[in-house]
Amino acid sequence: MANDFNKNKGRTGKTGRPDRTGKTGRPDRTGKTCKTGKTGRPDRTGKTCKTGKTGKTPLKGGGRADNASDTAYDRRNKALAPYDKALQKNPEDAAAWAGKAAVFLRHRMYSDSLKAFEKALEIEPSNPAYLYEKGFVLLQLKRDEDALKAFDRLLEIKPNSDKTWNLRTSVLCRLGQHEKALEASEKALAANPKLAGAWNAKGSILVDLGRYEEAITAYDAALKINPDLSRAWEGKAFALYNLDRPVEATIAYDAALKINPDNAKIWVGKAMVHLKLGKHKKALGPCSQAILIKPDLAEAWYCKGMALAGLEKGEEALGALDRAIRINPDYTEARKARNSLSSKLGFDLDDDEDEDEDEREEGRPEVRKSVWTKREPTSEIIKKSRGYGRDQRGEGPKKSEWTRKEPKEEKTEKSWGQGREQRGEQTGRSVRTRRGPKREETEKKVGRGRETKK
Repeated sequence: MANDFNKNKGRTGKTGRPDRTGKTGRPDRTGKTCKTGKTGRPDRTGKTCKTGKTGKTPLKGGGRADNASDTAYDRRNKALAPYDKALQKNPEDAAAWAGKAAVFLRHRMYSDSLKAFEKALEIEPSNPAYLYEKGFVLLQLKRDEDALKAFDRLLEIKPNSDKTWNLRTSVLCRLGQHEKALEASEKALAANPKLAGAWNAKGSILVDLGRYEEAITAYDAALKINPDLSRAWEGKAFALYNLDRPVEATIAYDAALKINPDNAKIWVGKAMVHLKLGKHKKALGPCSQAILIKPDLAEAWYCKGMALAGLEKGEEALGALDRAIRINPDYTEARKARNSLSSKLGFDLDDDEDEDEDEREEGRPEVRKSVWTKREPTSEIIKKSRGYGRDQRGEGPKKSEWTRKEPKEEKTEKSWGQGREQRGEQTGRSVRTRRGPKREETEKKVGRGRETKK
């Protein structure tokens, strides 16, 4: 959760480095809140903070179970128990509802968390902490419009809440309202110039707007406040990449990976820098690492496909690009790269796209077709294309022992017979080809031998 009221850590509401489509990342998911008397996610002991309004003390017994063998289900129920007990005594205890919501949020049960926060707000409708947490939960549920309303309501109560302005920046970015998001980030920085998350958010917005030099300045400001902010390093690297400064971009990506080595997108970014430098073999390492971390990341498969294509491994490259399209059928860059490569190799794989274009022109409803809807897999298409190429060159199909039309024994006997004929010898029947009983055949041979002697 976002650290709304934690003045020491400006990590809330970060939009992160934008992806290739220009979309910003989701806000901070850690679920932590401040320790300034506002309720939210329980701390490491499971205790919630005092409410800023009612002044009620935290409930005991809601911490993490000491028994390491307990399951997540057991830990959740133990954490919920004191709040449920308090609500049995007093159903109007807003702090208990908020504590219960925080437990659900920690276990990523966002719908249950939202219901509990709404219960708390029914009792204390103007509590800023509850409004903030409700807005954050709505973000996790991708209800951006509702989250924006919650933050707007909160800003009416606390107009100088820097963290609220910062999360509002994130919502506006997700809604594609970048100019308004930039204004919100400026207000967050006006309220707190040392909020690293706000500088990072501003940098991400500027990247979306293509203002890369200004974005780098914003990222540098964030890193000056918090050098361990990996998303700021990642965003700076992406901006440098777009400014054709690959060496500096590599340094920034390495700094981000040193802080967060398990981020697959950072590995993809580093691989893309290697591709820009023409180091296709070197790009395969980061691609493989990204796939190992997140196998369903379409960008990682696309990057691997481009690296393999650069190494002239066409069929493997097609397989990787196909995988990217399977994961994300709307991945335009991967589809274009696959069609271009298949055309270069002489494989006809883009018939489906042509049909889609015809449907759009005729005004018929568009039906998206992907690799999953093809009647034949790409490997079969490639095999058929090879056979078609031999026909075009006038070559016959390659024969192997699997395509022989006659048994091996008969072919061997024919070879022996041809050898005797070439040496001028009479071809005799073998034991396997005798038509009569063995005794009769033997007598005939003995009789012919006697006649020859006479």
